[in-house]
Amino acid sequence: MEYCQEIMIRKLAPDKRENFLNAALKLFVANGVQNTSTAAIAQEAGTAAGTLFLYFPTKQDLIHELVLQVAREQSEHMKTLLNPSLSVRDMFSTIWSGSIRWFLENRDAYVYVQQVRDSGLVAEAIAQETGKFFGYYYDAIQKGLNEGAIKPYPIDVIGGILYQDIVAVMNLLRLESNPGKQEEIIQMGFDIYWDGIRTRSGGPPAPSPAS
Repeated sequence: MEYCQEIMIRKLAPDKRENFLNAALKLFVANGVQNTSTAAIAQEAGTAAGTLFLYFPTKQDLIHELVLQVAREQSEHMKTLLNPSLSVRDMFSTIWSGSIRWFLENRDAYVYVQQVRDSGLVAEAIAQETGKFFGYYYDAIQKGLNEGAIKPYPIDVIGGILYQDIVAVMNLLRLESNPGKQEEIIQMGFDIYWDGIRTRSGGPPAPSPAS
């Protein structure tokens, strides 16, 4: 009976699941994951807590689904920008700028990911599932290694440093409101990263900044 009721509610209100996720993201970012109750999420979504539990039986389920949703949406965006004909340098540049611009347009998603990334709140199985959305990172790295365009460092090291460098640039961008300066920071950040991994055959070094 309870199962049938759940199916019925989901069919009658297919948008409620998205409403709960949006409400949870808003409150997690504003108050912190640990300080946000399921009752507050239900209230923010404009519904009863009992309805929330039909979609997400626990707060942990909400945390995990949001992690997957952010990864899924970012991945879908990046796939519209990338294609196999790009050079290795252009693939890395596209991942760099595309990821940063997506985060800038989805700041709550960025803040949330940083909150939970190393918090111990995300189960290993979910972390592994999330990693599947970022295959384009590893496609670019593997292409670079196969073509001798990047140095033969371990794939996880190249990918991990790429992500951490993107986070470092995002932190700098939070302190800079001038769009022109933001563009300079994005480009300089990529130049530093690319010069660190490219080989001589990987293309010319990044141009030196004007003195």
